[in-house]
Amino acid sequence: MIAVFKANSITTTMFSFLKSGDFYNTIRSLTNLPGLFTSDGDKIKYALLNHSVAMRKNLGDGAPIFQGIRQLETELEREDNIASIASGRLHSMAAAAANAAAAVTDAATRPSSDVTRIDNAALAFIMAKELAFLNRTLQMITLIANRYNEEQEDNNWGRGDSDSDGDSDSDGDSDSDIECGDYNNTPPLQRSQSYTTNENCGVRTSSSSSDVPNQLATTFLIASGRMHQQFNHLCELTGTNPILVNAMTTMDRPHNMVNKEKQLSAQYLVVSDIFHHFVKFDEEHREPVVSAFLELRDISVAAWRIMSMFAFSNLFRLTEGTEFSVLQQPDDAIFTQGRDYTLQQSTI
Repeated sequence: MIAVFKANSITTTMFSFLKSGDFYNTIRSLTNLPGLFTSDGDKIKYALLNHSVAMRKNLGDGAPIFQGIRQLETELEREDNIASIASGRLHSMAAAAANAAAAVTDAATRPSSDVTRIDNAALAFIMAKELAFLNRTLQMITLIANRYNEEQEDNNWGRGDSDSDGDSDSDGDSDSDIECGDYNNTPPLQRSQSYTTNENCGVRTSSSSSDVPNQLATTFLIASGRMHQQFNHLCELTGTNPILVNAMTTMDRPHNMVNKEKQLSAQYLVVSDIFHHFVKFDEEHREPVVSAFLELRDISVAAWRIMSMFAFSNLFRLTEGTEFSVLQQPDDAIFTQGRDYTLQQSTI
């Protein structure tokens, strides 16, 4: 298991939060969301615990994310997966989400059930926590990618074209593709037509061993940039913005109560944004909620694939002197499986 940073003065990972002293204060704040009451505190607490455990198990088992949580969302996920396999497409949820979004005005006129409101609160908080953890993961990726690129530039300083013999196109040279973000035989990250999945993504590398680090550094930089774009798009899909999410995870020093209160305030605003977005979709129009979690899952998988490459290449050393040099296991987050997500045949 890959280690990652110790996040900040408030608990960023979902399961760390569930075990922390902030848990009950946060439950009280969630009951202030529209349509919820103080008496709903125990129900929200149960939903947070149940949904968090179920999601992490489902991700590990290759089951639908919402299995054991919400039936309609589970069926939407299964149907989308079957339609994608049958048609040769990767994903059809984006179109379904667009259709559901078009029906928001109509859906907003119909009251949602108490169960759905409580689930929306729990799902909004889970999404907020996972966005915060993913945000810090991407910041760590960017830091290492930039430092590794600088290190390679320093190593190549004054080398000039001395390695030109290795760039010849002789029959003995063989080329390979390094894909950024997503790799060969893995599903693209993008769920929306706003992005192209592989365009300008591959970096050609020659067989010259001296060129490989340079190309790898470039690949990491490209992957980092693309994942930040996808993260910003994910924030839009959930009704919030990356500035607020970043405020949840600021590393301002010293770690004091003033900064912690700022972070908690940002956290509540993010949760509130996502909750207000999720409640737009009643029991018959849940595709946007499912689509957002699918996007979160895919970006997380790609991010942890890059982290695995960092570990294999001994690049965590480049975090020395930063807040990311204090390491902990990421097991307390939900979406850190670091594996490709495919539904098991038995679930279809």
